[in-house]
Amino acid sequence: MKNEQAMVVIAPLMKQMADGNSEALFELLEHFHDDLERVVGGILVSIQRRDLARSSDEVRSMAVSAAFVVFARATGWKPDGALPWVWAYRSIREEIVRQVGHPSVELDPARVETPHPPAPKADDRAIDLRDLAQRHDEVAGWLDAVEAAASRRDREVHLEYQVQKHLGDPSPANTVGSMFELTPANVRQIDRRVRTRLQASDALPPRVAAGLGV
Repeated sequence: MKNEQAMVVIAPLMKQMADGNSEALFELLEHFHDDLERVVGGILVSIQRRDLARSSDEVRSMAVSAAFVVFARATGWKPDGALPWVWAYRSIREEIVRQVGHPSVELDPARVETPHPPAPKADDRAIDLRDLAQRHDEVAGWLDAVEAAASRRDREVHLEYQVQKHLGDPSPANTVGSMFELTPANVRQIDRRVRTRLQASDALPPRVAAGLGV
């Protein structure tokens, strides 16, 4: 799709995302996943992580993260400017490096997360997963799988952690820990436990499984 043609589709989606409509995020992924994956693949190659760039599952998962980066910054995008993933390239690259680590030094979450994050605030841009589940079968499948695999507290921690992470929160474990009175290490442990159970259950929709890294 040429840039001019793409902008016809992109501009209204970006406006909806700027207004906090998270459903537009999934439409962006549906229409432009190839473009997002190309950006992610290029970033991985540029930081000498060709091992990950060769993995379609890894690239697909990080493309979801790239889309969340675009969503979180949608208010600053201009329709007469560059394509969103070009405009947000630096922020997408920072998110990819945060997730996979620099080629010479793997990121230690305990080092990169701030020790005293600000208390989370109610945000009209927050993603309402239950609302999305009514419109997207993949989200509904994720929630159903989590419901069957984890306790109520673990479900809530896992879901909130994944949402915060994909929205670009630089310290998701700290943010979620402050919500549930848990340490960041406890949050990451709970998330790993839930993802391990989801992987064993084999009940997740494929795209969601890729996005969660299971």
